[in-house]
Parts: sequence; structure tokens; C-alpha cells
Amino acid sequence: MKINAKNKSVLIIGDMHVPYEHVDYLDFCKAVSKKYKCEIIINAGDEVDNHAVSFHDSISELYSAGHELDLSIIHLKEWYKAFPKMFLLESNHGSLYFRKLKHHGVPIRTLKPLNELLEVKKWRWFNEIELSTSRGDVFLCHGRSANGIGFAKSKGCSVVQGHYHTKFEIVFHESGNHSIYSMFVGCGVNRDSLAFEYARSNVPDFILGCGVIDKCGTPKIIKMHLNKKGRWVGKI
Repeated sequence: MKINAKNKSVLIIGDMHVPYEHVDYLDFCKAVSKKYKCEIIINAGDEVDNHAVSFHDSISELYSAGHELDLSIIHLKEWYKAFPKMFLLESNHGSLYFRKLKHHGVPIRTLKPLNELLEVKKWRWFNEIELSTSRGDVFLCHGRSANGIGFAKSKGCSVVQGHYHTKFEIVFHESGNHSIYSMFVGCGVNRDSLAFEYARSNVPDFILGCGVIDKCGTPKIIKMHLNKKGRWVGKI
């Protein structure tokens, strides 16, 4: 998928893992979009968690598969209302229904398209997205390499990724007149949810935030600052 983003601001939403997203992440993303006047909205993937249908052991205290899907649809209604047109990157959690069907030999066509299943009709999913910006081309995918700048060098253009919840950074590489960057946009999850129990003792911790590419093609990462009670402070 190729998108002309020249002279347009782009919001890049981090991994949400609905229905286990942070309660304030939507408001935070709306505020960032408003501040930077974003005209193009991209989701880095893992828009839903699908914990109950994971290939890994699920936690019994969390929702059943049907209940989790129902809650995901309810939560996504607010996201859809805020961002009715969104481009989403295909991802390991978001594609779990497809992967499960394939694993058990069930024809993929028996599953509704994700925009119908999740009741977000205007959203569209792509394996990768290429942006044309005022600073050059930018390649976006869910997550293919933790070595972001190495990945960018191999692609020959700037790269934006989600997936790595602990990575929230922009690294530039200059070579002559050629400048490229790697950006990781963090995530927007509820770190205290049992859905992320697997990473409870990990160091470093998850970082909440999102990314923006402004009208000039300049990348920015905006951290979601929390107060002592774990709520967004309400400022960008």
C-alpha cells in the first residue's frame, strides 16, 4: 500500500491490544492528532489482543474468546468514532483468527474480513505501508527487526515499527546528503492487565506513546506521561 503523505501530518498509533488497552490511550491519541492536525491515521498493528485464542497458554482469569471479542468490538466503536478512516498494519495478535484457522486446516474464506468481524467498516489492513513524505520515503510494518536502523539501511529508506513495547525511539543515519531514520512508536496497553503477565519482570518496561510524521516529513515520538495513579496527565 502506497500513500502520498507529502505536506500532510501522519499519526502512528502504537500497539493497543484491545480490550486490554490503557483507559486513557484513545484520549491521548486524539489529543496528539488534534495538536499536529493529522490527516492520515495509521495503526502499527496489534489493535486487538486475542489473548483467549493465542497459541500460548491463556490465563483463566481473563475473558473467554467470545467475551473478549464482544468487548473488543465495544472498545473499538470509540476508536472508530474518533478515527473512522484508519490504515492498519497486519500483526501477530491481530491476525490470530486467520492463523488459528490455517493451523487447523479451516479455509480462510470462512472467516469474515476483519473490518466486518470487528465492525469497523472503513478500516483497512495491509502487510506493509509505504509513505511518500517531504523527507523521502518511509516504510511501515508491524515489527520485523529490533535493530531498527539496521533494518532501515537494508531497506534504503526510513522505517517505522510497532510490536516492540519497550522500544520508543528515533535513530537517524546520515550518509552524504542521504538521511534516513528508524522510529519505534511504543504502545498503548494497560500494563497492569493480566494479559501482559508474561512481561511483568522484564527490564526495560513498556513505554506508552505514539508517533507522528509532520507535514515537513519530520518524525516525532510523543510519550504518554502518567501520574502516580497510572492515569494520563492530560498534557502533550
